Amino acid sequence: MSRDSHRAAVYDCEALVSAVLDRGGPVDFHGSTLDVGRDVRFGDIASVRRWLAWVREMSWGYGDTPPVTVRERKGTARAHWEPPGTIAIPTSGSRFAMRALVVTHEYAHHVTHHRHHDAAAHGSEFRAVYCDLVERAISPEAALLLRDAFHNAGLSGVPRC
Repeated sequence: MSRDSHRAAVYDCEALVSAVLDRGGPVDFHGSTLDVGRDVRFGDIASVRRWLAWVREMSWGYGDTPPVTVRERKGTARAHWEPPGTIAIPTSGSRFAMRALVVTHEYAHHVTHHRHHDAAAHGSEFRAVYCDLVERAISPEAALLLRDAFHNAGLSGVPRC
């Protein structure tokens, strides 16, 4: 198995949650109704930086990790995290990456790298940090959906609510 053997499954789970956050509103979740808000969309890199600064200032925002830089990425490819502390976000094309769920994903890589130095890129440590950040920075409902998607995909290491 490759070191990042869970990458595709994590992206698939994120895509499911992203689709729900695009619509927002009531969602049937195992017989209960969740009222899921819409994902935060950013208009420019400066707004991504402000939002991420707000996250890092919160007691739960992992502000004890080294500072993170946000830069524009050329092209329309996915966002990515560059060690030791840069998030690159494409701003042209579909603007898919200009949303809180994607920025949170990349920031979770930053946190995981600095907290769990040899952790697999999309492994259990990453997924736990990612869910924690989604719960607090986006919504508990979005985190519940993400945890459930991870569980249904057979990805262990993330506690269910």
